[in-house]
Amino acid sequence: MSSRFHNKVAIVTGASSGIGRATAISLAREGARLVICADRNVDGLEETRSAIAELEAECLAMRVDVRSQEQIEACVQATLERFGTIDILVNNAGTGQFAPFASMENDEYDRVMDINLRGTFYLCRAVLPTMMKNDYGKIVNVTSVMGEVAAQGQSVYNASKGAAKLLTQGIAVDVTGSNINVNAVAPGMVVTNMTQRMFANEKMERFFTERIPKRRIGQPEDIAPAILFLCSDEASYIHGTTLVVDGGMLCTR
Repeated sequence: MSSRFHNKVAIVTGASSGIGRATAISLAREGARLVICADRNVDGLEETRSAIAELEAECLAMRVDVRSQEQIEACVQATLERFGTIDILVNNAGTGQFAPFASMENDEYDRVMDINLRGTFYLCRAVLPTMMKNDYGKIVNVTSVMGEVAAQGQSVYNASKGAAKLLTQGIAVDVTGSNINVNAVAPGMVVTNMTQRMFANEKMERFFTERIPKRRIGQPEDIAPAILFLCSDEASYIHGTTLVVDGGMLCTR
């Protein structure tokens, strides 16, 4: 096991599967102590916790709805009570939207924006007092290539991820002068619980693969190393940046 994150305390949201799970396990493998969060997929969260336990890493698993300020503040408080500090935050919890703009319901708009943007806002704000007190912290917000370019039937998703990117930059400016790094990772097309049904369709899988220069759909394990890099001290001079990890997909747009 690497010791790159030895004794660092990391909160990872959306950790029940996909990119969140791969990131949490990778952090644990490199010495971090974890607080992993998810809302609906409690069984998946337990699977992630078990995988971390096999690595003999400390882990606290919590059911947290990122739309709830109270639940987020309780999660941060529980982290401080258990581990005494917070060094790393990975805002990975997210949801998709696949509906034409003209037929979008208000509730669907609220759901997408609340999970993808409000949750990021709440969590960043909740951990910053500790990071500022310690003059140390790493925040990585998981956005999307769909926050860089628009896609059909995903207008509100595009808006939520684009706003998360700008929120990342704004926070980076607001912590000027501190030893806190705030960045984002924008994955391309990745096989997760949110996308697996789409990629199970052979025609859709071929459509996207043909538009990715690497000629394959990404896996969560392709994204986790980029997140870990931005969480590390190796990236201490990278700040307010969005690192796109998409197999070259944006090159074709």
